[in-house]
Amino acid sequence: MKNKQAETKLRSDIGLARHLISGVLCLAVISLICSSASAQLPRAIVTDFNGDGKPDYLLYNVSTRQTAIWYLNNNVHIGGALGPTLPVGWELAGVADFNRDGHPDYLLFNTATRQTALWYLNKNVRIAFASGPTLPSGWEPVATGDFNKDGRPDWVLYNASTQQTALWYMSNNVRIGATLGPILPTGYSIKGVADFNRDGHPDYALFNASTGRTAIWYLAGVTRIAAAYGPTIPGVWVWELVATADFNGDGKPDYVLYKGTTGQTAIWYLSNNVHIASAAGPTVPAGGWSLAEVCGGCWDY
Repeated sequence: MKNKQAETKLRSDIGLARHLISGVLCLAVISLICSSASAQLPRAIVTDFNGDGKPDYLLYNVSTRQTAIWYLNNNVHIGGALGPTLPVGWELAGVADFNRDGHPDYLLFNTATRQTALWYLNKNVRIAFASGPTLPSGWEPVATGDFNKDGRPDWVLYNASTQQTALWYMSNNVRIGATLGPILPTGYSIKGVADFNRDGHPDYALFNASTGRTAIWYLAGVTRIAAAYGPTIPGVWVWELVATADFNGDGKPDYVLYKGTTGQTAIWYLSNNVHIASAAGPTVPAGGWSLAEVCGGCWDY
């Protein structure tokens, strides 16, 4: 009897050890991949698709390449619609109103050919498309924003090898200028572009996935003029900062948090860099859907 109990306990201990080792190895892989200089994920796309003045979620299905829009009222899911399916080899790099028709459009990027393209949308329907400029080797588009105040969205590019950022000034799908931006510190990546200090200039929202630390880099055009730490995200490698937008309509950008293991989302309401309140957001459905591509699928364990 004692031998049987001892054998049962031994098997239990072995099973627990395997589980712990598996978990440690998985977290080590996540850490290795996501904390590398090249890892600019996870990022989510949040913008107002239906013109009600409130930001919505853009979802992506990794199995079918289908996109979908979840219409929100603050942190509440009030409706949804399927969007266009992305072609193989292309990834969604950003959303902005490139042709200034009042509807957000898709910025697509082909990592193999380095080609870009714009898909012009009317809400969730693609109505036209145009080729954009080809990016030089080593650079990828990571955000959009109007940095030169001409009323047209520009592209924020990032070089993983040097951690350098750059701005490409755009007129619709045509590049009309370019300049280097600030170099990011090691371990940090851009999770959003928004005017946090309300001086009329878009700023960088940065996140360090290894520590959960966030930071705001205040910009004047391409020049960093100040910086401040933001709130620390709890649960390293559990919750991630993935986007910024003004959800409660107070004119101040807020944080979108995402838990890739469960699909849960949360809104952290900010006043500049200070966390003043929180609310749970809708949970992204299973079946391949994601709010953000987390480390190229390393949440799928």
